[in-house]
Amino acid sequence: SSLETRHRATLLALPLDVRSLLAQAMGNGGSQYQSLYTESHGKSYYTKCICIGCGFTDKMCEPALATEIRCCCFETNCKVDPSQCKDAKQLCQARAGAKVGPLVVDATNPLVDNHELIVVAEKKLFPS
Repeated sequence: SSLETRHRATLLALPLDVRSLLAQAMGNGGSQYQSLYTESHGKSYYTKCICIGCGFTDKMCEPALATEIRCCCFETNCKVDPSQCKDAKQLCQARAGAKVGPLVVDATNPLVDNHELIVVAEKKLFPS
């Protein structure tokens, strides 16, 4: 619809970090709309044939690589963005996480995220 097109155009006009913050503030981690990195519509030289589209973006390495898959209840995405490693301290910021049913597991860098090193049943033991 024309309202959806105007809404999408308004979002595209915002810087990407602002769009991400807006999506998080609205309780949306990106599931409603696809990532603007991987959307060909609105890019230079946009071309589409039936269900495959392509275009060129002027931000060559922000991100250098982005992938996204969304089908029914399955969704995954990945991004390689060298612009996130401009300072040496950013190289140490790392996190990985997974969820299966009710179990949530994550791994963090203890050199950076050192405010909770040992926690047992929600009680912080070290550092106290």
